[in-house]
Amino acid sequence: MSKVLSGLASMAMLIAVPAFADQADHRQLGPHVHGQGTLDIAIEGNKIEMELVSPGMDIVGFEHIASTDEQKAAVEKAKAKLADVLAVFKLPAAANCKAETANVENRKETHKPGEKDDDDDDKPGAPQHSEFHATYTITCEAPERVTGLETVYFSNFAGAQLLNVNVTSPKGQTQAQMTRDKPTLDLTGAM
Repeated sequence: MSKVLSGLASMAMLIAVPAFADQADHRQLGPHVHGQGTLDIAIEGNKIEMELVSPGMDIVGFEHIASTDEQKAAVEKAKAKLADVLAVFKLPAAANCKAETANVENRKETHKPGEKDDDDDDKPGAPQHSEFHATYTITCEAPERVTGLETVYFSNFAGAQLLNVNVTSPKGQTQAQMTRDKPTLDLTGAM
């Protein structure tokens, strides 16, 4: 399992370093772009680790921390949907996969002191950004049959338009995109 996490960490560094280099001048080049989320997938043996990060706006229609009962209920409903990983991200039935863990959080996005961004969220009373973070561990009895991934993420969450997907496995690394028009990912050869 440490190889999976090590591979995911290496992949994250390769992706994160260029993004952070330009973040001070161009906030939109950072990880928080409305309509766009990130799905990282690490595969080793019969284990699949996944991490989803998405702006709150995409998931619940607002990005500030929930303050009303209605907003809090919307966050809890979204967290419950996201926690059912095999309903949101469907793997082939022949692979006989089971979710081992699912952790979903709604977090306030923070900026470093002095960091330039294009909004006024650091002024008193200004709205704050929030993001949903979900991590999953899945075990498959027949990992060789994991040939693809299909998602209902876009139909479940109206603001979601695009997932930038990073896949790391012993067979290499790849990047892809899943969209409303193409909610599938080919994983042939990744297991």
